[in-house]
Amino acid sequence: MTRADPAEIAGSDRQVARERGFRLLAATVAALFAAFVALGFVFLWYDNASKWVAHTHRVRSGIADVVQALTSAEAAQRGYLLTGEPQFLEQVEDARASAEEHVTAVELLTLDNPEQQTRIERLRTQMNRRIAVLDDTLALKRRGDDAGAVAVLRKGEGLAAMGAVRRLVAELDATEARLEAQRAFRAKTIGVVVLLTLAVFGLLLGALFIKAMRDISLDREAEAEVAERLRELLRQRTLLLDEVNHRVKNSLQQIASVVRLQARSAGGAETREALDKTLSRIMAVGRVHEQTYRSGREAGAFDAGLYARALAQELVDSLARDDVRLETDTESAYLDMSQAGPIALILNELITNALKYGCPADRSCCIHVGFKAEQGGYRLTVADEGDGLPAGFSPNSRKSLGMRAIHALAKQLGGELLVEERQAGAAFAVVFPRSEA
Repeated sequence: MTRADPAEIAGSDRQVARERGFRLLAATVAALFAAFVALGFVFLWYDNASKWVAHTHRVRSGIADVVQALTSAEAAQRGYLLTGEPQFLEQVEDARASAEEHVTAVELLTLDNPEQQTRIERLRTQMNRRIAVLDDTLALKRRGDDAGAVAVLRKGEGLAAMGAVRRLVAELDATEARLEAQRAFRAKTIGVVVLLTLAVFGLLLGALFIKAMRDISLDREAEAEVAERLRELLRQRTLLLDEVNHRVKNSLQQIASVVRLQARSAGGAETREALDKTLSRIMAVGRVHEQTYRSGREAGAFDAGLYARALAQELVDSLARDDVRLETDTESAYLDMSQAGPIALILNELITNALKYGCPADRSCCIHVGFKAEQGGYRLTVADEGDGLPAGFSPNSRKSLGMRAIHALAKQLGGELLVEERQAGAAFAVVFPRSEA
């Protein structure tokens, strides 16, 4: 009987435990989601109930304010009848306006209750009767007919109207008091439901935490084993990548050596120049590869600013001239590798042209190289202080292979080649957007 591999048994047990744990986790997450949704609805329910309690309280306060305003109007009326002071008339007007304002507010707050609306109509009628009697007495007093004002008061119509107002206000308040008690009880009940829901939610969170801790304990050994395997795979991958980089570097050096030998043995100056340019382009691409795998960053990105400085310095040094000065104004920018090749070739062409045409052998010169980030993209510039460009120069109309290559490479980057205005010398700029890859 063949004995099973202990590692396979342990792995199988862990797989079963993970599947069981996953099902439990899925059920717990679903329960938590349901509890969360239910809790949200309960909170909305509780908020609505609390708003109705506050609404009822505002109605009751408004009803009380109506009685208070009418009482204030009566007090001001008596003060005017006794003293004749005009300030009491102002108090009467303020109290009457306040009473009307509060009745209107109560009417708007009870639009959902037809019974209360009927009472408010009756209240407004009685309130108008009381105010009419009040206006009659004040008018008689203003005309100096004190006896007539007293006679109106003795009729008792104002007292009857005010009594009716108080009865209606008591009915309104009693109805709202019952509603307030019912709504307060409902809000309290909902509050208890909220607390129970929170308790259930807390228990579910506790269960999830215990489950997570148990899974961590069960998977710790498996994770350690996987981590060891990953470290081994990473070590092997690093060795393989170093080997590949070494082979690529050797291959580029071999190609460069062949082109260099062909350039030396070429018969014509034009052929040697073309081969030298080809060699320069090969070396530019090789520098991109070397910087990328030596940078220590993730694969697929290279520092364009650092590359521009290094390439410019190397090309200037290759002239072996002390009268050629290099000025760089670059900033680090890690670009996608899909942009590395075109940028390397563009830099090589522009710097080579600047050294060739902007630095005659009979005088000193200065080369400017810049690379900056702009809004949404980058700007690569190369300038010299030579004799400048011929009149009517256009990079799009040039027939040289170098200019055509720069123009095509700029389009490959999604950008364009520009000729910048300078007082002396020539200046080119390539503006291109950030990679979307």
